[in-house]
Amino acid sequence: MTLQTDKKGKAQDWSTESSEAMQSRLKQLGPSFTFEELWDLHKQSVGKSRPSAKGSMTLRKKGMIVGNAVILCAILLAGIGLYSPSIGAALQKVFFIDLFYKNVRGGMDSGLYQIEKQNLGTATDVSVTDQDIRLTVAEVFYDGIQFVVNYQVDYLKKQKIKEEDAALYYKYKFEDAHPAMIGTHAFTITGDHTFIGSTVFNTEPLPENARLHIEIRRIGTTDGNWDVTVPVSLDKTKPFIKIVRPQIAGVYEDKKFMIDQITFTPVGTQVVIKTDHSGSLYYFLEDDLETRLPDAGGGMGGGGEERSNFAPLSEVNPKPPYVTLLVGEVASQQTNTLVQQREEYADYTGPGSLPVTLKGNKGGTVTITDVQFLEDSTVVYYEASDAANQKPFLILEDSSGKGFVSSPNAVRLSRNSFAYKLQYPKLPSDRLTFKLIVNEYSQEPKEPVKVKIPIDWE
Repeated sequence: MTLQTDKKGKAQDWSTESSEAMQSRLKQLGPSFTFEELWDLHKQSVGKSRPSAKGSMTLRKKGMIVGNAVILCAILLAGIGLYSPSIGAALQKVFFIDLFYKNVRGGMDSGLYQIEKQNLGTATDVSVTDQDIRLTVAEVFYDGIQFVVNYQVDYLKKQKIKEEDAALYYKYKFEDAHPAMIGTHAFTITGDHTFIGSTVFNTEPLPENARLHIEIRRIGTTDGNWDVTVPVSLDKTKPFIKIVRPQIAGVYEDKKFMIDQITFTPVGTQVVIKTDHSGSLYYFLEDDLETRLPDAGGGMGGGGEERSNFAPLSEVNPKPPYVTLLVGEVASQQTNTLVQQREEYADYTGPGSLPVTLKGNKGGTVTITDVQFLEDSTVVYYEASDAANQKPFLILEDSSGKGFVSSPNAVRLSRNSFAYKLQYPKLPSDRLTFKLIVNEYSQEPKEPVKVKIPIDWE
């Protein structure tokens, strides 16, 4: 994702937030470390343990846009390189979210898949044509936490579009509402004359039956007017939304906080915290089976309130009797010294080489139980010995030593054990290597405070 400048090279002014508020929000964009950072640390030690492992990996960091009253975004598809057969005009058959995830691989949780799986989006017939370019808004989704807009652009007379043509320059604003928003987006060229896109924004609560106005004055290298207005409604998602207002107070050392609200939707989970220590505390969320919900990014904070976003509850445990919020101090994580990254290896040469057990974190283990080689992906099944090892940093290497990380997040398969599956890109089935990277620290980080939150699903 590239934020564009204007024709004079000056960055567009797209935010009116104060510096303090902006810094607070930026601290909430994601966890304290990422796969990219782990991989950089790992590369520093390559050759010390196994010289033959000369794999390379490219990870894409999730691009974010922060805004207040108006979000001004200039989007350019740059180097995505993902092409699929032409989909024509049958927009209802386009798997927008699947293509979206392929473009932001490794950067987001997988909750958005539920939009298509449960048919939660609202189809629209909004279309506008200018300069022989047609923009069609295919679908809009909103669940009180985030909204998604899926759209297609058709060049009606151009012979064949290039990457520079798959670009949008737009402003977003809501009628009679000025929510803070933070988001990301991705585009896919789907044919000689067509590209599609998905824009995903986490947002503060919107008024009922809000209307979103999108001002688009350039597509690719062509100036024009493709302004559209679309409804943003809870009509399709409201029956599946559960809101809990715990009003539970807690304290981490001298930092007080109150759990104000938790919103559960099919696509995500949001926790609203009231605190005067915005940006200095981190939050994790677990269900009663100790399933850690992946961080979904896009958190917002300021004015004594923080909104932290997580993946939806797991399919094997969709209505837990309680969840646990883990609260700790960001500074304690940042000062914790990483001594080394221990690497554990196991070779796969066929079904007969499984199961295989790798030494994990804190004396635990990760056992690879099965591998499935599908038409477009590789699926790895594993079982962790305990909660501390349920989300391992597991890399697959092909015969050349090239490494691949999983996408999307691990999916829990059992209520009675820490059994999961991970999805990787398609890999050859004759031979591969499992590489488990385990972080070892000079001292264990301080234990977070755990707050149990009962949930009445009736």
